[in-house]
Amino acid sequence: MDIKDYVKLLHDLKILEIKVANIFEKRLEISLTRFQIIKYLYEVEIATPKQIAQLLEIDPAAITRHINKLEEGGYVKKRRNEQNNREVFVVLTQYSKNKVDQCVKETDIRTLIDEEFTDDDFKQLKILLNKFNNNLK
Repeated sequence: MDIKDYVKLLHDLKILEIKVANIFEKRLEISLTRFQIIKYLYEVEIATPKQIAQLLEIDPAAITRHINKLEEGGYVKKRRNEQNNREVFVVLTQYSKNKVDQCVKETDIRTLIDEEFTDDDFKQLKILLNKFNNNLK
């Protein structure tokens, strides 16, 4: 492969990411990143914005904006750490907890992407993406 092929591959990956994210957002009325935040909080129950930023590998300022939007939408609440008033914790609201199961059902990859793809196709894609991500850090 020459450099033009690599650039084309990266461009195609970017277009795919945009298409999937748009389908996801239209269906759930929430961005993929915000859903990732909700899903993470659903699993751990409480986290700091810094922990969320590290997990998602997103700039802390961007995470703060996402958390503020989620709070405006009634998905999360922020509260101060009682032992360290400077630290903020983020927790899910009951409304958000009720929505998680619905979101998981509605985001089955088979409903987002044509059923032409097999489970093996997705396993291979996952393997390749992991290789790329692990070798580019």
